[in-house]
Amino acid sequence: MARGKRNLTTAEKIEQVEETIRVKEEELKNLKTERKDLLDQKKKEEMEELYQIIVESGKSIDEVRKLLNGEV
Repeated sequence: MARGKRNLTTAEKIEQVEETIRVKEEELKNLKTERKDLLDQKKKEEMEELYQIIVESGKSIDEVRKLLNGEV
């Protein structure tokens, strides 16, 4: 015959909730790290794309900087 689920004490319920919080905080920390890594990777890709555009334009970095700053 199957037994019913044991009723947890309030202290045990608190422990369970605290453990769940610890697990979720660790998951959140990992997700934030992953997001930061992905944003860094995106930035690197965008910088590489921008550099390739500059190289293909035949202009120097200084020329592009002056152009962007309105100094031309």
